Amino acid sequence: MKRYLIVFLSLIGMLSLGAITLDESIEMARKNNKSLLMTAEEVSKADAQYKDVRGSLLPQFSLQGQYGLSKTYLPDSATGALPSVSGMLQDEPSATDADYIIAGTLDGIMASMMPSSPKDEGSLSMQLKMDQVLFLGGKLINGIKAVARYRSIQKLDYQVKEQALILSTTELFYQVLLSEKVVQIQRDGLETARRHLARVELLSAEGQVSEFDVLRARLEVAKLEPDVLAAENNYSLAMAAFKQQIGFEGENLELEGGFTLPPIAEMTLAEAQALGLENRIELELLDIATEIQQIRYNAERGNYLPDIALSASAALFTAADEFAIQKDDFGTQYSVGIGFRLPIFTGFSHTNKVSYARHDLSKAKLQQRDTQELIALDIKQSHQKLEHALQNYEVQAQNIRLATRNLELAQIRYENQVGIQLEVFDAQIMLSSIRLQYYSAIYDVIVSERALTKAIGKNLIVEK
Repeated sequence: MKRYLIVFLSLIGMLSLGAITLDESIEMARKNNKSLLMTAEEVSKADAQYKDVRGSLLPQFSLQGQYGLSKTYLPDSATGALPSVSGMLQDEPSATDADYIIAGTLDGIMASMMPSSPKDEGSLSMQLKMDQVLFLGGKLINGIKAVARYRSIQKLDYQVKEQALILSTTELFYQVLLSEKVVQIQRDGLETARRHLARVELLSAEGQVSEFDVLRARLEVAKLEPDVLAAENNYSLAMAAFKQQIGFEGENLELEGGFTLPPIAEMTLAEAQALGLENRIELELLDIATEIQQIRYNAERGNYLPDIALSASAALFTAADEFAIQKDDFGTQYSVGIGFRLPIFTGFSHTNKVSYARHDLSKAKLQQRDTQELIALDIKQSHQKLEHALQNYEVQAQNIRLATRNLELAQIRYENQVGIQLEVFDAQIMLSSIRLQYYSAIYDVIVSERALTKAIGKNLIVEK
Protein backbone atom coordinates (compact mmCIF):
# COMPACT_ATOMS: atom_id res chain seq x y z
CA MET A 1 0.00 0.00 0.00
CA LYS A 2 2.86 2.32 0.84
CA ARG A 3 4.51 1.66 -2.53
CA TYR A 4 1.31 2.52 -4.43
CA LEU A 5 0.93 5.71 -2.38
CA ILE A 6 4.48 6.76 -3.28
CA VAL A 7 3.82 6.07 -6.97
CA PHE A 8 0.57 8.06 -6.83
CA LEU A 9 2.23 11.04 -5.16
CA SER A 10 5.07 10.93 -7.67
CA LEU A 11 2.58 10.99 -10.55
CA ILE A 12 0.81 13.98 -8.99
CA GLY A 13 4.19 15.70 -8.72
CA MET A 14 4.96 14.98 -12.36
CA LEU A 15 1.66 16.38 -13.53
CA SER A 16 2.07 19.54 -11.48
CA LEU A 17 5.62 20.16 -12.64
CA GLY A 18 4.91 19.27 -16.26
CA ALA A 19 8.39 17.74 -16.72
CA ILE A 20 8.95 13.99 -16.66
CA THR A 21 11.85 11.64 -17.15
CA LEU A 22 11.93 8.48 -19.25
CA ASP A 23 11.36 6.23 -16.24
CA GLU A 24 8.41 8.32 -15.13
CA SER A 25 7.00 8.23 -18.66
CA ILE A 26 7.23 4.44 -18.74
CA GLU A 27 5.52 4.19 -15.35
CA MET A 28 2.65 6.38 -16.57
CA ALA A 29 2.32 4.34 -19.77
CA ARG A 30 2.16 1.10 -17.79
CA LYS A 31 -0.62 2.48 -15.60
CA ASN A 32 -2.64 4.21 -18.33
CA ASN A 33 -2.25 2.08 -21.45
CA LYS A 34 -5.65 0.55 -22.21
CA SER A 35 -4.29 -2.50 -24.01
CA LEU A 36 -1.98 -3.39 -21.12
CA LEU A 37 -4.77 -2.84 -18.58
CA MET A 38 -7.07 -5.18 -20.57
CA THR A 39 -4.32 -7.80 -20.59
CA ALA A 40 -4.05 -7.46 -16.81
CA GLU A 41 -7.79 -8.16 -16.59
CA GLU A 42 -7.27 -11.29 -18.69
CA VAL A 43 -4.66 -12.44 -16.18
CA SER A 44 -7.16 -12.01 -13.35
CA LYS A 45 -9.83 -13.85 -15.35
CA ALA A 46 -7.46 -16.75 -16.02
CA ASP A 47 -6.64 -16.97 -12.33
CA ALA A 48 -10.34 -17.07 -11.42
CA GLN A 49 -10.99 -19.69 -14.12
CA TYR A 50 -8.18 -21.87 -12.76
CA LYS A 51 -9.64 -21.74 -9.25
CA ASP A 52 -13.11 -22.49 -10.65
CA VAL A 53 -11.98 -25.61 -12.52
CA ARG A 54 -9.80 -26.77 -9.65
CA GLY A 55 -12.86 -26.61 -7.40
CA SER A 56 -14.36 -29.46 -9.44
CA LEU A 57 -12.07 -31.84 -7.57
CA LEU A 58 -13.86 -31.08 -4.31
CA PRO A 59 -17.22 -32.60 -3.27
CA GLN A 60 -20.24 -30.70 -4.54
CA PHE A 61 -22.97 -30.20 -1.91
CA SER A 62 -26.48 -28.95 -2.59
CA LEU A 63 -29.45 -28.40 -0.28
CA GLN A 64 -32.98 -28.61 -1.67
CA GLY A 65 -36.24 -28.06 0.17
CA GLN A 66 -39.93 -27.49 -0.32
CA TYR A 67 -42.82 -26.60 1.94
CA GLY A 68 -46.38 -26.59 0.63
CA LEU A 69 -49.99 -26.28 1.75
CA SER A 70 -52.98 -27.38 -0.29
CA LYS A 71 -56.80 -27.27 0.08
CA THR A 72 -58.88 -29.56 -2.15
CA TYR A 73 -62.62 -29.33 -2.83
CA LEU A 74 -64.05 -32.58 -4.17
CA PRO A 75 -67.25 -32.96 -6.22
CA ASP A 76 -70.38 -34.22 -4.50
CA SER A 77 -70.24 -37.45 -6.50
CA ALA A 78 -66.94 -38.26 -4.87
CA THR A 79 -68.09 -37.51 -1.33
CA GLY A 80 -71.54 -39.28 -1.35
CA ALA A 81 -72.57 -41.24 1.76
CA LEU A 82 -72.13 -45.02 1.79
CA PRO A 83 -74.86 -47.38 3.04
CA SER A 84 -74.57 -48.10 6.77
CA VAL A 85 -74.05 -51.76 7.78
CA SER A 86 -75.30 -51.01 11.27
CA GLY A 87 -78.51 -49.62 9.80
CA MET A 88 -79.02 -52.84 7.82
CA LEU A 89 -78.77 -54.89 11.02
CA GLN A 90 -81.72 -53.05 12.57
CA ASP A 91 -84.04 -55.02 10.29
CA GLU A 92 -82.53 -58.28 11.49
CA PRO A 93 -84.01 -59.33 14.85
CA SER A 94 -81.45 -62.13 15.15
CA ALA A 95 -78.49 -59.70 15.12
CA THR A 96 -76.34 -59.97 18.20
CA ASP A 97 -74.22 -57.40 19.98
CA ALA A 98 -71.13 -58.84 18.31
CA ASP A 99 -72.74 -58.27 14.93
CA TYR A 100 -73.36 -54.65 15.80
CA ILE A 101 -69.75 -54.25 16.93
CA ILE A 102 -68.49 -55.68 13.65
CA ALA A 103 -70.93 -53.55 11.66
CA GLY A 104 -69.79 -50.40 13.46
CA THR A 105 -66.20 -51.24 12.72
CA LEU A 106 -67.00 -51.71 9.04
CA ASP A 107 -68.88 -48.42 8.97
CA GLY A 108 -65.82 -46.66 10.43
CA ILE A 109 -63.47 -48.25 7.91
CA MET A 110 -65.71 -47.33 4.99
CA ALA A 111 -66.15 -43.80 6.29
CA SER A 112 -62.34 -43.36 6.48
CA MET A 113 -62.02 -44.48 2.87
CA MET A 114 -64.34 -41.79 1.61
CA PRO A 115 -62.60 -38.45 0.89
CA SER A 116 -63.73 -35.42 2.76
CA SER A 117 -64.20 -32.01 1.20
CA PRO A 118 -62.53 -29.61 1.60
CA LYS A 119 -59.33 -31.55 2.27
CA ASP A 120 -56.33 -29.78 3.90
CA GLU A 121 -52.81 -31.12 3.32
CA GLY A 122 -49.41 -29.89 4.44
CA SER A 123 -46.02 -31.15 3.19
CA LEU A 124 -42.38 -30.42 3.98
CA SER A 125 -39.31 -31.97 2.31
CA MET A 126 -35.59 -31.22 2.48
CA GLN A 127 -32.64 -33.02 0.88
CA LEU A 128 -28.87 -32.66 1.32
CA LYS A 129 -27.04 -34.12 -1.68
CA MET A 130 -23.34 -34.70 -2.28
CA ASP A 131 -21.68 -35.50 -5.63
CA GLN A 132 -18.02 -36.43 -5.87
CA VAL A 133 -16.15 -37.20 -9.06
CA LEU A 134 -13.95 -40.27 -8.63
CA PHE A 135 -12.55 -40.81 -12.12
CA LEU A 136 -13.13 -39.14 -15.49
CA GLY A 137 -10.53 -40.89 -17.57
CA GLY A 138 -8.01 -38.15 -16.77
CA LYS A 139 -10.15 -35.44 -18.41
CA LEU A 140 -10.62 -33.45 -15.21
CA ILE A 141 -6.95 -33.56 -14.21
CA ASN A 142 -5.87 -32.69 -17.74
CA GLY A 143 -8.41 -29.88 -17.81
CA ILE A 144 -6.98 -28.42 -14.62
CA LYS A 145 -3.46 -28.68 -16.06
CA ALA A 146 -4.59 -26.95 -19.25
CA VAL A 147 -6.23 -24.10 -17.34
CA ALA A 148 -3.11 -23.72 -15.20
CA ARG A 149 -0.99 -23.45 -18.35
CA TYR A 150 -3.46 -20.98 -19.82
CA ARG A 151 -3.06 -18.85 -16.70
CA SER A 152 0.71 -18.95 -17.19
CA ILE A 153 0.24 -17.92 -20.83
CA GLN A 154 -1.78 -14.87 -19.80
CA LYS A 155 0.87 -13.80 -17.31
CA LEU A 156 3.65 -14.21 -19.88
CA ASP A 157 1.57 -12.40 -22.51
CA TYR A 158 1.28 -9.49 -20.10
CA GLN A 159 5.07 -9.40 -19.79
CA VAL A 160 5.50 -9.46 -23.58
CA LYS A 161 3.07 -6.57 -24.07
CA GLU A 162 4.64 -4.68 -21.19
CA GLN A 163 8.11 -4.94 -22.76
CA ALA A 164 6.71 -3.85 -26.13
CA LEU A 165 5.04 -0.89 -24.42
CA ILE A 166 8.29 0.10 -22.71
CA LEU A 167 10.18 -0.05 -26.01
CA SER A 168 7.59 2.02 -27.89
CA THR A 169 7.44 4.56 -25.04
CA THR A 170 11.23 4.86 -25.12
CA GLU A 171 11.20 5.43 -28.87
CA LEU A 172 8.49 8.10 -28.60
CA PHE A 173 10.31 9.79 -25.71
CA TYR A 174 13.49 10.18 -27.74
CA GLN A 175 11.53 11.09 -30.85
CA VAL A 176 10.18 14.08 -28.95
CA LEU A 177 13.67 15.02 -27.75
CA LEU A 178 15.06 14.61 -31.27
CA SER A 179 12.22 16.66 -32.78
CA GLU A 180 12.82 19.37 -30.18
CA LYS A 181 16.51 19.55 -31.08
CA VAL A 182 15.68 19.60 -34.80
CA VAL A 183 13.33 22.55 -34.23
CA GLN A 184 16.03 24.42 -32.33
CA ILE A 185 18.69 23.69 -34.96
CA GLN A 186 16.38 24.73 -37.80
CA ARG A 187 15.44 27.92 -35.98
CA ASP A 188 19.09 28.72 -35.32
CA GLY A 189 19.89 28.11 -38.99
CA LEU A 190 17.04 30.35 -40.09
CA GLU A 191 18.15 33.08 -37.70
CA THR A 192 21.69 32.80 -39.04
CA ALA A 193 20.39 33.03 -42.62
CA ARG A 194 18.33 36.11 -41.76
CA ARG A 195 21.31 37.85 -40.15
CA HIS A 196 23.39 37.00 -43.20
CA LEU A 197 20.68 38.38 -45.48
CA ALA A 198 20.57 41.61 -43.47
CA ARG A 199 24.35 42.04 -43.78
CA VAL A 200 24.29 41.23 -47.50
CA GLU A 201 21.49 43.74 -48.12
CA LEU A 202 23.46 46.35 -46.17
CA LEU A 203 26.57 45.63 -48.24
CA SER A 204 24.50 45.70 -51.41
CA ALA A 205 23.22 49.15 -50.53
CA GLU A 206 26.85 50.25 -50.24
CA GLY A 207 27.65 48.62 -53.57
CA GLN A 208 30.08 46.06 -52.11
CA VAL A 209 28.23 42.91 -53.24
CA SER A 210 26.35 41.98 -56.36
CA GLU A 211 22.65 41.36 -56.85
CA PHE A 212 23.43 37.66 -57.20
CA ASP A 213 24.74 37.56 -53.61
CA VAL A 214 21.57 39.21 -52.35
CA LEU A 215 19.38 36.82 -54.30
CA ARG A 216 21.30 33.84 -52.98
CA ALA A 217 20.93 35.03 -49.37
CA ARG A 218 17.20 35.49 -49.86
CA LEU A 219 16.90 32.00 -51.35
CA GLU A 220 18.70 30.54 -48.32
CA VAL A 221 16.13 32.18 -46.02
CA ALA A 222 13.28 31.03 -48.24
CA LYS A 223 14.66 27.47 -48.23
CA LEU A 224 15.00 27.30 -44.44
CA GLU A 225 11.59 28.75 -43.53
CA PRO A 226 9.62 25.64 -44.70
CA ASP A 227 12.14 23.45 -42.88
CA VAL A 228 11.38 25.28 -39.65
CA LEU A 229 7.64 24.88 -40.16
CA ALA A 230 8.06 21.17 -40.94
CA ALA A 231 10.25 20.68 -37.86
CA GLU A 232 7.70 22.43 -35.63
CA ASN A 233 4.90 20.32 -37.07
CA ASN A 234 6.88 17.10 -36.57
CA TYR A 235 7.56 18.10 -32.96
CA SER A 236 3.87 18.75 -32.38
CA LEU A 237 2.93 15.37 -33.85
CA ALA A 238 5.62 13.56 -31.84
CA MET A 239 4.49 15.24 -28.62
CA ALA A 240 0.84 14.36 -29.31
CA ALA A 241 1.74 10.72 -29.91
CA PHE A 242 3.83 10.66 -26.74
CA LYS A 243 1.04 12.17 -24.63
CA GLN A 244 -1.39 9.59 -25.94
CA GLN A 245 1.11 6.83 -25.20
CA ILE A 246 1.50 7.76 -21.52
CA GLY A 247 -2.09 8.91 -21.00
CA PHE A 248 -1.19 12.56 -20.29
CA GLU A 249 -4.20 14.85 -20.65
CA GLY A 250 -2.63 18.21 -19.84
CA GLU A 251 -1.49 20.89 -22.25
CA ASN A 252 2.10 21.68 -21.29
CA LEU A 253 4.57 18.86 -20.97
CA GLU A 254 8.34 18.99 -20.84
CA LEU A 255 10.65 16.03 -21.10
CA GLU A 256 13.59 15.81 -18.77
CA GLY A 257 16.49 13.98 -20.34
CA GLY A 258 19.45 14.34 -22.61
CA PHE A 259 20.72 12.83 -25.80
CA THR A 260 23.47 10.65 -24.38
CA LEU A 261 24.65 7.27 -25.55
CA PRO A 262 23.61 4.36 -23.33
CA PRO A 263 26.24 1.88 -22.14
CA ILE A 264 26.75 -0.64 -24.94
CA ALA A 265 27.71 -4.15 -23.86
CA GLU A 266 30.08 -5.89 -26.23
CA MET A 267 28.33 -8.97 -27.53
CA THR A 268 28.86 -11.13 -30.56
CA LEU A 269 25.96 -12.25 -32.72
CA ALA A 270 26.32 -15.83 -31.51
CA GLU A 271 26.19 -14.72 -27.87
CA ALA A 272 23.14 -12.55 -28.55
CA GLN A 273 21.27 -15.38 -30.28
CA ALA A 274 22.14 -17.79 -27.48
CA LEU A 275 20.77 -15.35 -24.88
CA GLY A 276 17.65 -14.72 -26.94
CA LEU A 277 16.83 -18.40 -27.42
CA GLU A 278 17.27 -18.85 -23.69
CA ASN A 279 15.40 -15.81 -22.38
CA ARG A 280 12.72 -14.84 -24.91
CA ILE A 281 9.28 -15.00 -23.34
CA GLU A 282 7.71 -15.86 -26.69
CA LEU A 283 9.54 -19.20 -26.71
CA GLU A 284 8.30 -19.94 -23.21
CA LEU A 285 4.80 -19.11 -24.40
CA LEU A 286 5.11 -21.56 -27.26
CA ASP A 287 6.47 -24.23 -24.91
CA ILE A 288 3.34 -23.85 -22.80
CA ALA A 289 1.09 -23.78 -25.87
CA THR A 290 2.65 -27.03 -27.09
CA GLU A 291 2.19 -28.54 -23.65
CA ILE A 292 -1.48 -27.55 -23.70
CA GLN A 293 -1.94 -29.34 -27.01
CA GLN A 294 -0.24 -32.40 -25.50
CA ILE A 295 -2.62 -32.23 -22.53
CA ARG A 296 -5.57 -31.91 -24.88
CA TYR A 297 -4.38 -34.92 -26.87
CA ASN A 298 -4.07 -36.96 -23.65
CA ALA A 299 -7.54 -35.86 -22.57
CA GLU A 300 -9.11 -36.94 -25.87
CA ARG A 301 -7.46 -40.33 -25.56
CA GLY A 302 -8.96 -40.61 -22.09
CA ASN A 303 -12.49 -40.45 -23.54
CA TYR A 304 -12.32 -44.22 -24.05
CA LEU A 305 -12.12 -44.72 -20.27
CA PRO A 306 -15.16 -44.84 -17.97
CA ASP A 307 -16.46 -41.91 -15.93
CA ILE A 308 -17.08 -42.82 -12.28
CA ALA A 309 -18.83 -40.65 -9.70
CA LEU A 310 -20.07 -41.03 -6.14
CA SER A 311 -23.47 -39.67 -5.14
CA ALA A 312 -25.02 -39.58 -1.66
CA SER A 313 -28.09 -37.87 -0.20
CA ALA A 314 -30.01 -37.49 3.04
CA ALA A 315 -33.68 -36.44 2.87
CA LEU A 316 -36.22 -35.35 5.45
CA PHE A 317 -39.87 -35.35 4.40
CA THR A 318 -43.42 -35.27 5.76
CA ALA A 319 -47.00 -35.33 4.51
CA ALA A 320 -49.92 -34.41 6.78
CA ASP A 321 -53.65 -34.43 6.07
CA GLU A 322 -53.93 -31.06 7.77
CA PHE A 323 -52.08 -27.77 7.68
CA ALA A 324 -50.42 -28.31 11.05
CA ILE A 325 -47.38 -30.58 10.81
CA GLN A 326 -46.51 -32.51 13.93
CA LYS A 327 -43.15 -33.95 14.86
CA ASP A 328 -44.48 -37.47 14.42
CA ASP A 329 -45.23 -36.73 10.74
CA PHE A 330 -41.56 -36.66 9.66
CA GLY A 331 -39.75 -39.40 7.78
CA THR A 332 -36.16 -39.75 6.58
CA GLN A 333 -34.41 -41.27 3.62
CA TYR A 334 -30.72 -41.98 3.03
CA SER A 335 -29.02 -43.12 -0.15
CA VAL A 336 -25.50 -43.63 -1.48
CA GLY A 337 -24.33 -44.99 -4.79
CA ILE A 338 -21.56 -45.12 -7.36
CA GLY A 339 -22.36 -44.64 -11.02
CA PHE A 340 -20.30 -45.06 -14.14
CA ARG A 341 -20.56 -44.31 -17.85
CA LEU A 342 -18.53 -46.17 -20.44
CA PRO A 343 -18.72 -45.22 -24.14
CA ILE A 344 -19.13 -48.27 -26.37
CA PHE A 345 -19.59 -46.74 -29.81
CA THR A 346 -19.78 -43.03 -30.65
CA GLY A 347 -19.86 -43.16 -34.42
CA PHE A 348 -16.05 -42.77 -34.54
CA SER A 349 -16.41 -39.35 -32.91
CA HIS A 350 -13.75 -40.06 -30.28
CA THR A 351 -11.35 -41.41 -32.89
CA ASN A 352 -11.68 -38.28 -35.01
CA LYS A 353 -11.26 -36.02 -31.97
CA VAL A 354 -8.05 -37.81 -31.04
CA SER A 355 -6.79 -37.43 -34.62
CA TYR A 356 -7.72 -33.73 -34.59
CA ALA A 357 -5.84 -33.18 -31.33
CA ARG A 358 -2.80 -35.05 -32.65
CA HIS A 359 -2.61 -32.79 -35.71
CA ASP A 360 -2.90 -29.69 -33.50
CA LEU A 361 -0.01 -31.01 -31.41
CA SER A 362 2.14 -31.51 -34.52
CA LYS A 363 1.23 -28.01 -35.71
CA ALA A 364 2.21 -26.49 -32.35
CA LYS A 365 5.62 -28.18 -32.52
CA LEU A 366 6.20 -26.87 -36.05
CA GLN A 367 5.16 -23.37 -35.00
CA GLN A 368 7.58 -23.59 -32.08
CA ARG A 369 10.51 -24.38 -34.38
CA ASP A 370 9.45 -21.67 -36.85
CA THR A 371 9.30 -19.07 -34.08
CA GLN A 372 12.78 -20.04 -32.92
CA GLU A 373 14.09 -19.31 -36.40
CA LEU A 374 12.22 -16.01 -36.56
CA ILE A 375 13.59 -14.96 -33.18
CA ALA A 376 17.12 -15.81 -34.30
CA LEU A 377 16.55 -13.65 -37.40
CA ASP A 378 15.13 -10.82 -35.28
CA ILE A 379 18.19 -10.89 -33.03
CA LYS A 380 20.50 -10.88 -36.07
CA GLN A 381 18.73 -7.87 -37.57
CA SER A 382 18.72 -5.99 -34.24
CA HIS A 383 22.40 -6.76 -33.72
CA GLN A 384 23.31 -5.53 -37.20
CA LYS A 385 21.21 -2.38 -36.78
CA LEU A 386 23.04 -1.55 -33.56
CA GLU A 387 26.43 -2.11 -35.20
CA HIS A 388 25.46 0.09 -38.13
CA ALA A 389 24.09 2.76 -35.78
CA LEU A 390 27.35 2.78 -33.79
CA GLN A 391 29.41 3.05 -36.97
CA ASN A 392 27.21 5.87 -38.24
CA TYR A 393 27.53 7.64 -34.89
CA GLU A 394 31.33 7.51 -35.09
CA VAL A 395 31.20 8.99 -38.59
CA GLN A 396 28.82 11.76 -37.53
CA ALA A 397 30.89 12.53 -34.44
CA GLN A 398 33.94 12.94 -36.68
CA ASN A 399 31.90 15.11 -39.04
CA ILE A 400 30.84 17.31 -36.13
CA ARG A 401 34.47 17.84 -35.18
CA LEU A 402 35.41 18.64 -38.79
CA ALA A 403 32.46 21.01 -39.28
CA THR A 404 33.20 22.79 -36.00
CA ARG A 405 36.84 23.21 -37.00
CA ASN A 406 35.77 24.41 -40.46
CA LEU A 407 33.60 27.10 -38.87
CA GLU A 408 36.44 28.18 -36.59
CA LEU A 409 38.80 28.52 -39.57
CA ALA A 410 36.21 30.41 -41.59
CA GLN A 411 35.72 32.88 -38.73
CA ILE A 412 39.47 33.31 -38.33
CA ARG A 413 39.87 33.91 -42.05
CA TYR A 414 37.03 36.47 -41.99
CA GLU A 415 38.42 38.25 -38.93
CA ASN A 416 41.84 38.45 -40.60
CA GLN A 417 40.19 39.72 -43.79
CA VAL A 418 41.45 36.73 -45.71
CA GLY A 419 38.03 35.15 -46.21
CA ILE A 420 34.54 36.52 -46.80
CA GLN A 421 31.36 36.47 -44.75
CA LEU A 422 29.81 34.00 -47.15
CA GLU A 423 32.37 31.37 -46.12
CA VAL A 424 31.35 31.81 -42.47
CA PHE A 425 27.69 31.51 -43.38
CA ASP A 426 28.27 28.35 -45.43
CA ALA A 427 30.27 26.85 -42.55
CA GLN A 428 27.45 27.64 -40.11
CA ILE A 429 24.80 26.08 -42.36
CA MET A 430 26.99 23.01 -42.87
CA LEU A 431 27.47 22.64 -39.11
CA SER A 432 23.71 22.88 -38.56
CA SER A 433 23.07 20.17 -41.15
CA ILE A 434 25.67 17.87 -39.63
CA ARG A 435 24.28 18.47 -36.14
CA LEU A 436 20.92 17.16 -37.38
CA GLN A 437 22.60 14.02 -38.66
CA TYR A 438 24.61 13.71 -35.44
CA TYR A 439 21.54 13.77 -33.17
CA SER A 440 19.73 11.39 -35.52
CA ALA A 441 22.69 9.01 -35.17
CA ILE A 442 22.45 9.18 -31.37
CA TYR A 443 18.72 8.46 -31.59
CA ASP A 444 19.40 5.43 -33.80
CA VAL A 445 21.93 4.07 -31.31
CA ILE A 446 19.57 4.50 -28.36
CA VAL A 447 16.63 2.85 -30.12
CA SER A 448 18.75 0.07 -31.60
CA GLU A 449 20.30 -0.73 -28.22
CA ARG A 450 16.86 -0.93 -26.59
CA ALA A 451 15.55 -3.08 -29.44
CA LEU A 452 18.47 -5.51 -29.12
CA THR A 453 17.99 -5.66 -25.36
CA LYS A 454 14.37 -6.62 -25.91
CA ALA A 455 15.30 -9.06 -28.68
CA ILE A 456 17.62 -11.06 -26.42
CA GLY A 457 14.92 -11.33 -23.76
CA LYS A 458 16.25 -8.94 -21.12
CA ASN A 459 13.88 -6.71 -19.17
CA LEU A 460 14.03 -3.15 -20.42
CA ILE A 461 13.32 -1.94 -16.91
CA VAL A 462 14.29 -3.97 -13.87
CA GLU A 463 11.70 -3.81 -11.09
CA LYS A 464 12.97 -1.93 -8.06
